[in-house]
Amino acid sequence: MSIPFAQFLVGALYAYLGIGVLVMAWMHFGGLHRVDTTAARGTVGFRILISPGLVLLWPLILKRAIRGAGAPPAERGPHRDAAKGGDA
Repeated sequence: MSIPFAQFLVGALYAYLGIGVLVMAWMHFGGLHRVDTTAARGTVGFRILISPGLVLLWPLILKRAIRGAGAPPAERGPHRDAAKGGDA
């Protein structure tokens, strides 16, 4: 691996993490309700726990925040589907 390529990779990593920190700050100070209304009422300890995930998974979180779901998606599985169909 050449030195310029390694420098490019390190720069790309710093950019990715930098954007992640900005998204994390936005989520903690107002954007969390766009992803999950229950999580928006979380304590400081909860927000500290989710911070690494927000930084690392910021593209997924930002996509979901832009859609503005407000609630996590419903779990899908054979048991839940059977219960909805009245087979239970």
